[in-house]
Amino acid sequence: MLQNSLVMKNKVSKKQKKEMMIAYLFLLPALLVIGIFVITPICKLFYTSMRSTDLMGGNDIFIGLKNYSDLVRDAEFIRSFKASLYFMIIVMPLQTALALFMAIQVNKKIKGAGIYRSIYFLPVVTSFLVIAYLWKFMYNTNFGLINEILNVLHITRVNFLGNTNTAMNSIIVACIWKSWAFFMMIYLAGLKEIPVSLYESAAIDGVNSWQKFRYITFPMLKKTTLFIVMITSMDAFVKVFVPVFAMTQGGPRGTTNILVFHIWRQAFRLNQVGYASAAAVIMFLFVLIMSIIQFKIGDDKE
Repeated sequence: MLQNSLVMKNKVSKKQKKEMMIAYLFLLPALLVIGIFVITPICKLFYTSMRSTDLMGGNDIFIGLKNYSDLVRDAEFIRSFKASLYFMIIVMPLQTALALFMAIQVNKKIKGAGIYRSIYFLPVVTSFLVIAYLWKFMYNTNFGLINEILNVLHITRVNFLGNTNTAMNSIIVACIWKSWAFFMMIYLAGLKEIPVSLYESAAIDGVNSWQKFRYITFPMLKKTTLFIVMITSMDAFVKVFVPVFAMTQGGPRGTTNILVFHIWRQAFRLNQVGYASAAAVIMFLFVLIMSIIQFKIGDDKE
């Protein structure tokens, strides 16, 4: 009996090893792509951040952590970091709430719901550069649509992109308009997964609409909301370069000089690649830590 069991274990182990080898072969192409296009650039970024170099590789000198110590004392870097934080703090709740609200509305059995979804989704599939220039023209003080409406209402024209009090908020509005429908579709997918029987049982118990949302809809969309919050957080630091570049160039007076634009300016305009790499490393670590915290918050065990 003992000998038979050992033979069976050997056969199982051989089979498992074969399956593992096949699995690794299928994973190999993906691992190669990740290694070449993700891991290698990250390692190169860390390496460059500890050197003083330019775009052409000239004056390449190892300086250790000097770039990082300079960043801590750089008022412009700190201001750009705060600008990105402000963007994230404002966009995250507004965009998430709008996407969830519209997803609930579109999910209702109303005539033409599919048409509404398509119309709402149009900005998502439009180039961000096109969207940025569209809103820039709409914000124009002299002939922009928004200021023309204000003029008709006998309200003083507003220099949306040239005023330090309105420039960042104007970009935020354009970015939310561009992206909210994408997250609406994600919420729609989550809403489709909620069993209808839960709402039917709640209706029998006399539960109102707000209570259904509070005790059924929102808890069931916990993972979906966490995913959307994570993506929005990363986008606030990484994917806001285009609207800032097209609409304000970081102005006025640096109020829209968000971190990713600051990094680009240091590298490609001021030719300080090592310094810009150090700033990019800090941004990468901040986004990574923030994602880990959000994962912990969304852990079912807690």
